[in-house]
Amino acid sequence: MENKYLDRLVETIQSKDKLLARGGQTKTGILSPSEVEILDISPINGIREYNPSEYTFTAYAGTPLKDINQMLAENGQFLPFDPPLTDHGATLGGTVASNLSGPGRYHYGGVRDFILGVQFLDSQGRLIHTGGKVVKNAAGFDIPKLMVGSLGSLGAMVEVSIKVFPKPKETITAISRYATLPAALNSLIQLTSSSSEILCLELEPIDDSYDLRIRLGGEPKLFPDRISHLGETVGDIVTLIGNQETEYWESLNEFDWVPEGTVLVKIPLTPKFVPQLDEFLNSNHAIRRYSAGANVAWVALSQPLNLLDQKLKELNLMGLTVLGSADQIRLGAWEPGGFYRRIKDALDPSGLWLEV
Repeated sequence: MENKYLDRLVETIQSKDKLLARGGQTKTGILSPSEVEILDISPINGIREYNPSEYTFTAYAGTPLKDINQMLAENGQFLPFDPPLTDHGATLGGTVASNLSGPGRYHYGGVRDFILGVQFLDSQGRLIHTGGKVVKNAAGFDIPKLMVGSLGSLGAMVEVSIKVFPKPKETITAISRYATLPAALNSLIQLTSSSSEILCLELEPIDDSYDLRIRLGGEPKLFPDRISHLGETVGDIVTLIGNQETEYWESLNEFDWVPEGTVLVKIPLTPKFVPQLDEFLNSNHAIRRYSAGANVAWVALSQPLNLLDQKLKELNLMGLTVLGSADQIRLGAWEPGGFYRRIKDALDPSGLWLEV
């Protein structure tokens, strides 16, 4: 790898006792404590390789997702895991390190499903090559996937290889409103086991009702029949099309719905936890939505997080603050297990990289 900034990063790593690698710093909820120095990866940016026919690319970790999306769009391709905060300046490495995917993960899978290879700097400043740059079956320990969600605690990513997909020809969104949460959840669960090919499946509480938002993609002439088929499960439907539909999902993925002064928390879960969690969130005036078939909750709170932390521990769930200023980055029943500790000791024996 040739990058004039890389040598400076190595020098910094070799001269410090504690560091935390960061890129665009768009995820304000997981920024470094003030007493810990940030290793700025953002100057290491740019596309290294792109093979449209192979549906793969390799880019420096500091590359803005917006640049990657533009490159892929020119070839009718896109990042299927639908990464958030693209317009806010999110980078490829930061997205991998924080394990953030958008509504599209319902159909395609999350960022972990698309990562092929990673190059990272270890605690001695050595450049470690893991994984590959093409889609293939390979034996051995899948270290690239360990970097997903590591928040920089295992090393400083400098290069990432990703597989991509063809972009759907067009999209349409069906919206069905329910008076109660059980009714909305019942339809959601039916849809998850149906034959309908759904790109995104979101449940959004609105005042005293619940909206089920179902995004479809593909050949436009087939949309009427597909919407009609959905109606057999969800009942009355309103549709969004064209720019209005596209702008809705873009705004959703940029977290424009999150009020200023609140903290945004990501909570992995399953639909069975939604009733208990939603009752708690509603009573605490939280703005929330359930994404990816109610397998991820996004929660915006203006109150201190101690009550949410306690509730998540009660439900044996974990949370991660993504946006806003918070005393806690990880909430709930998060506890690093023995497997993580062995990986941490192997990749970072000196403990250089801060655990957050």
